[in-house]
Amino acid sequence: MRNGKSIDPEELPRDEFIVEILRYVVAHRRAKDTVSGIEKWWLSKSIGQGGKRKLEELLNLLVAKGWLIGRCSPQSETIYSLNENGLTEINEFLDEET
Repeated sequence: MRNGKSIDPEELPRDEFIVEILRYVVAHRRAKDTVSGIEKWWLSKSIGQGGKRKLEELLNLLVAKGWLIGRCSPQSETIYSLNENGLTEINEFLDEET
């Protein structure tokens, strides 16, 4: 959510973290992790203070877009992973970045 409005998955922002997350899951298709693990292992730099909320927002946006799967469990945080059904679209999105 930005400025009190939710982001439309069709209007995916060209955010550096989105690009990094997508590149990571394309390269490591079996990767699964929580927000904390994604920050630590999937991203090349720290998201900084207050960044976890932004990261979680971006991950949920990618879930809404159908590119990631978010699995919730009462025992743990949401675990995010690649939705292989979105792989063609993800690659097209990443190709636009280069």
